[in-house]
Amino acid sequence: MSAGAPGWAAYLESLAAFGMRPGLERVSALLEALGRPQDTYRAIHVVGTNGKSSTTRYCEALLRAHGSRSGAYLSPHISGWTERVVVDGRPVDETVFAGCVDAVREATAALPPDMGETTQFEVLTVAALLAMAESGVQAVALEAGLGGRLDATNVVEAPVVVLTNISLEHTEVLGGTRELIFAEKAAVIKGGEVVFGDLKGLEGEARRICSAAGARPHFLRAATAAVGGMTAAPGDLRIDGPPSDFSVALALGDAREEWTGLSVPTPALYQVVNAGLAVAAVRLLLGRLDEAAAREALAATAVPGRLQKVGERPLVLADGAHNPDGVRALVRSLAAVDVPRPTVGVLAIMRDKGYDEMLEHLVPLLDAAVCTQASQPRGLTAEELAAALRAAAARLGQAFTAVRAETDPHAAVALARDFAGPGGSVLIGGSLYLLEDLRDVLVGLG
Repeated sequence: MSAGAPGWAAYLESLAAFGMRPGLERVSALLEALGRPQDTYRAIHVVGTNGKSSTTRYCEALLRAHGSRSGAYLSPHISGWTERVVVDGRPVDETVFAGCVDAVREATAALPPDMGETTQFEVLTVAALLAMAESGVQAVALEAGLGGRLDATNVVEAPVVVLTNISLEHTEVLGGTRELIFAEKAAVIKGGEVVFGDLKGLEGEARRICSAAGARPHFLRAATAAVGGMTAAPGDLRIDGPPSDFSVALALGDAREEWTGLSVPTPALYQVVNAGLAVAAVRLLLGRLDEAAAREALAATAVPGRLQKVGERPLVLADGAHNPDGVRALVRSLAAVDVPRPTVGVLAIMRDKGYDEMLEHLVPLLDAAVCTQASQPRGLTAEELAAALRAAAARLGQAFTAVRAETDPHAAVALARDFAGPGGSVLIGGSLYLLEDLRDVLVGLG
């Protein structure tokens, strides 16, 4: 528990991240006791493996740009608990959120003991849903936490669902195949409209699930022609172009709508897809999308920790890619960016995230590395990560100028900056928990 933390924050920090009895029973009971605040606004529910937070943020910005008092629920946070709940583009008022956490705490104390212990994420979710209702939001975007079927956010009846992509993660909880993980995440579909990102062969299962739920699917398809000359089939979603100038086209029956000249303030190529999915989702929720408003909203939406420039001399970039697919997307984006050498990594990785594969993608980007560890018990120790990095480099035949283990993330950043020198670059990544631990440094460097 953080010394000096206010009562509501200390309470959150005291709760277990995971409970012994997964399920929606506790969350449903709490929301009933609090008057079902989730029924006071429309929702877009965002699930998937990668890109959930970014897609959620873009949805919120687009909803706000169209005149709705907007909200978003995100996880994890980087700078503080209130960052997880966005109201009209800003973190929720701390007084409002503190009152909601306290209200949930009181409601939790009244639950029957046989329901089991309420988890931190359950309390956060209920408090967020209540805080957005008390803030008068009209439309929200909700990011799922772990999975979907038993995720606390699945108590919401969302008329639009976005499923960003599927890869292996949390296999001990969600299942050991992409098919099993997809089934867990797609269980949030209860009808309405569903926007799918790249499913890599799971389209048939997606159609089956949508048919059973009475939902209409919209699939992301690879472009077959240049922007402006795309072919489209019913339900097709096309996203084309670089971050500085991309287009989104959505086919609805015999009609097709297209929005061009869109941009996001980042060189990260993967953010084009996340923003495009958000464009489609907001259009489906609102029934319309104003091109000028969408352009302005996306161009002004910077997502923390997604190829974020946080310092110069040396150039310091921070990215939250934390699994193999995320790292592959990061590598593609860095190939399009002028990153000065030497490039020094500051890395911390969770031991359940396929770290050997992650490192094999990261090794060619780096000239040196400082391995550290985030304040999360699932993480590799600095020494374990350094050993794994040296092994990956040996497999690839790459020689590093230095690989160091430094348990303190702040000291690791300072050491990496020294290695890089004013003309080089530092890449901080491997875990969003690392970025959270370094939030003061990242703001200070910027």
